[in-house]
Formats: sequence, structure tokens, C-alpha cells
Amino acid sequence: MRIIVATVLVSLTFITVSFTLEEGISEEAGIDYAGSTVIHAGTLLAIAGEEPLSEKSIVVKDGKVAAVVDGYVDGNQIQDTELNIIDMSDKFVMAGMMDMHVHLASRGPDPAERALHGITNSHKTLMAGFTTVRDLGAADDTIFKLRDGIENGDLIGPRIFAAGNIIGVGGRANGKECNGPESCRRTTRDMISAGADWIKIYASCSGGRLCSHPDGSPMFFADEVEAITEVAKKYDVKVAAHSHPRDSALQVLEYGVRSIEHGSFINEDAMRTMIRDKVYFVPTVAVMDMIEEGFENPDADPIMEAHNRVFYENNPPTIYEAYKMGVLIATGTDAGVVPHGKNYREVERFVELGIPNSDALKMTTINSADLLEKSEELGTIEAGKIADIIAIDGNPLETIEDVRNVVFVMKDGIVYKD
Repeated sequence: MRIIVATVLVSLTFITVSFTLEEGISEEAGIDYAGSTVIHAGTLLAIAGEEPLSEKSIVVKDGKVAAVVDGYVDGNQIQDTELNIIDMSDKFVMAGMMDMHVHLASRGPDPAERALHGITNSHKTLMAGFTTVRDLGAADDTIFKLRDGIENGDLIGPRIFAAGNIIGVGGRANGKECNGPESCRRTTRDMISAGADWIKIYASCSGGRLCSHPDGSPMFFADEVEAITEVAKKYDVKVAAHSHPRDSALQVLEYGVRSIEHGSFINEDAMRTMIRDKVYFVPTVAVMDMIEEGFENPDADPIMEAHNRVFYENNPPTIYEAYKMGVLIATGTDAGVVPHGKNYREVERFVELGIPNSDALKMTTINSADLLEKSEELGTIEAGKIADIIAIDGNPLETIEDVRNVVFVMKDGIVYKD
């Protein structure tokens, strides 16, 4: 007889349990269980868009998924090793969700306060089951320090891909100046040198201003957009374009942007170009929650309310039309404008538009990883991928609101919520 020790994780406390097993019983062929964590998944959505699997064991080692095996690995199956077993046999397990449009550290009058907000917002986001985000606009370089602090393990939060300051015409609050091609070129280089993973440009004015109506004018001249995108291309940095009016999207799509943010009034011409060039649409439809609340305000400015109603009536059908045409869509809430920690609202809103639950979950996992060009590392639970894994009470394939019920979060193989 041999005595095998398995370590079972219960509420972040390790409990050591001894098992006995007969000579001759060996571990799963080809899998080195030594030092591994094993998650028992009752229902496993390993790849969003495919059928869920039942009663699987996810083997996690050195921050990555080592294997996904049938049944529940038991200490009695493994010889001469210690095993951390996490029992999610009554849960729905899937890859960590992603939010491709957040503002974690953009609020506050000074860097210290923005840093505190950033730390708090990052924690809320991770606890909601969002293990990766793209931050598209900050007041200063605080976001880079927050990103690095999380990456180094000093802070708790999602993996961050950060754009830093937004590049806009003439500069703006929390933005960087772009006046003429040379100015735009210099500013883009400065942002990349400061540590930007992405470049974010204001191709149109903000949705909260009247100039963001359907026929609004693009903010940049063509040579300014070209200067920004050419510098970004030289340094292999992708560009995300904030755009509400029709023509601002049509303009920037000529210059190789990777994503259109908001896209409230994109037309079929823009959609066809996006399909051809594999440009992502990040609609930030969760903002409709805030617009709906504004309609209930009896003191609202009637001119702005009428402006917002155009958005409200046009944006959802535009998103659904883009989906039906085959435009690539990724989730992005604009958290910072809307509450952090409720990032699930974008996924729910997609389903409310008529998008199937399975595709909505694909948009927050597989599509988001593809937008980041990190599909080899993120977005699914497969051998070799980074172990970003969440568990949910319920089944979001049947009831999308169950995405609110995240009870377990693992990022990089480390458990942050159980």
C-alpha cells in the first residue's frame, strides 16, 4: 500500500487529506500532476460557442492549463504527489471574461486619488469575473503604474492593456494634443514611449456633446489620422478609435484602426469595411443603462434629452445589424462612465438585443482575446493557455443574468475569489 497526500482547497484554506491506493495504479498518461491544482468542473464551457462539457477536471500548473481530462481526478488516481483539488462540481466553469473598454484610473483631482480609485476599481472588476481589460483613456501615467503593479503581483486586479491618455484634436481634459501631422506624430511616439499598449484616438467628440449626432464632422484631418496610425504601425501598436457619427468611422477605417469604439451611427459601408479588414466593433451598449436613468430625471435638459434619445433609439438596432452582417464584436462597457464591477451588463445587454447567449459569451472571451491578438494565450480553457478561469452559480447559456453570480476567480493560476 502507498499513502498519497492530496491538498484540497476550501475557501482559500488548504486542508491535507491522506488517501491509500494499491500498487500499480498510475496517474493519467502524459500528465505531470506534481504541484498542480485540479478544478473539478460540473459544467465546463471550455470554448465559448461550442457545446459545454460535463464532469471534467482542469489541471493547472505553473499558471497555465496543463490538461483538461474526463471525470474528476481523485487523489486515489495519482501516485507520489500532492494535489490541490478545488471542487466546482456543482458550478458552471468558463474562461475569465474580458472588458475591452474601461477607464480604471481616470477619476480624481490628482494622481494619488486616481491611483486609489484605480486600485479599488481593479479589485471590483476582477471579483466580477473579468480577468483581462483594455483601458482606453486615463488622466496620466497612473494607469501604467497600476498595470505594472498588478502584473508584478503587488496589487489585485485584472490583466491590463493600457492606452494611457487619449489623443485628440487640440488636446482635451485627460487627453494629448494632436494639431497637424507632425504634432500628432510626436504625441503618438510620446504615448508609446510612456508605455502605451494601445493608442486611443478621439475621431469624434464625446457622446455627451451635441456634436456627436449622426451627421457630425470628424475631428481629425486625414493627414493627422494617417500620421497617428503610421507611427503606431511602425511600433506594432494597435489603434482604437472613439467614434459616434457616421463619417468619423468611415474616415478612420481607411487608415487601419483595429477597433471602433461606440460606433453609434456606423452605416453599412462602415460595417462592410470592418468585415473585410477584420476591424472589431466595441459598442459599449451598457451605457444605455445610464441613458435610461437620465430619462427619469424631471430636471434634465430637454435638448440633451432629445440628443440622448437619438442614441437610445439608434444604437441597439445598429449593434444587432452589425452582428447579423458578421461584424466582429467584443464586449466593452465604458466602465468609469458606468459603474465598475458591473461589467456583466454588456453581456446581458447583447442578449437583450437578440444575440444568443452563446455568442454573447464568445464576445467576452474568444473575440476579446482575438481583438487583443492574444488568442494563443487567452479566451478558452485549453492545454497551454493561461489559467484564467471563473465559476458561476447557475448556467448563463440558459439564463444570461447568471453571469452576475461569479463565485470563483482564478487568474494566472492564482485563486483570487472562492
